[in-house]
Amino acid sequence: MDWRLNTQHLEQYESVFRTRGFRKASRELSVSHNTIRKNIERLEAQIGKPLFASKGSPLQFTTLGEQIGQCLMSELKLLSRINAEIRALSELPTGVIVGIPAIESTQALHAHLIRLANRSPCLEIELASHCDLNDVMSGLVHLGIFLDRPTAQPTIAPDDCIGGIRIDVPHAFYSARNSYPERLIGGYTDEEWEVLESLSLPSSIEVPSKQYGIRSAYERSQLASAGYGIACLPVYGKEHDPTLVERTDLPRVSLHSLHIGMSALFAKSAAHRLVRSFLIDLLTGEPEHLFSGQSE
Repeated sequence: MDWRLNTQHLEQYESVFRTRGFRKASRELSVSHNTIRKNIERLEAQIGKPLFASKGSPLQFTTLGEQIGQCLMSELKLLSRINAEIRALSELPTGVIVGIPAIESTQALHAHLIRLANRSPCLEIELASHCDLNDVMSGLVHLGIFLDRPTAQPTIAPDDCIGGIRIDVPHAFYSARNSYPERLIGGYTDEEWEVLESLSLPSSIEVPSKQYGIRSAYERSQLASAGYGIACLPVYGKEHDPTLVERTDLPRVSLHSLHIGMSALFAKSAAHRLVRSFLIDLLTGEPEHLFSGQSE
């Protein structure tokens, strides 16, 4: 027996089963009810067993007819979702340019974005190593991540050219065991130094000029492990020297927040909304998840 059943006949039977009527199915599918009757009769002939116990009012189905109807309802819902996803993907533009600053707090985002692009064949993500607000507002960079002052709590702003998310990045103080001197190796932006200078640190810790603002967490950890001071580093990440010890006598602090902005030119683009939501979910989720698999 050839079990390659006609898909159209199956869809018509599912409609009759779900609506409990030939005429209701006819209106739903815009197919004459006589055509539906004949096609279902062909389906029964191919299966070799009846699907209806009675075709009167109300319709009564055989046990086999009930089982096939329930199965079709489930499978056609899945098919509908697949079709919707394929249609949405086909409408995505091919390119989304994302600007990510080259700092330790954002490096893990590169790997996550690449994996997102690999999972979505119609989505192409281009990473820009630098962007500013003007780049985003002009559309040169579609989505940008900027450094901002700490916000004390995550905030999500409206979907405009500077709207998005601002999330604080927690830092801690690290040093090598029994290291000396206690000189602070900290932030490199004016905003970060404002935070550091406002802290009530022990008088033994020297807060030097901004020349000790080292851009790379790796460089900061290297200086600290060599005994040149106390480094202020992100709590999560894999750049830290494993020989460094967190100074539990000093408070953890948020030196900066990350702020996502999206150009208003792409506000209606499904692809850009997808990437923006993906970044928001990452940055508002567990930090361990953000940095998981960073070195993969």
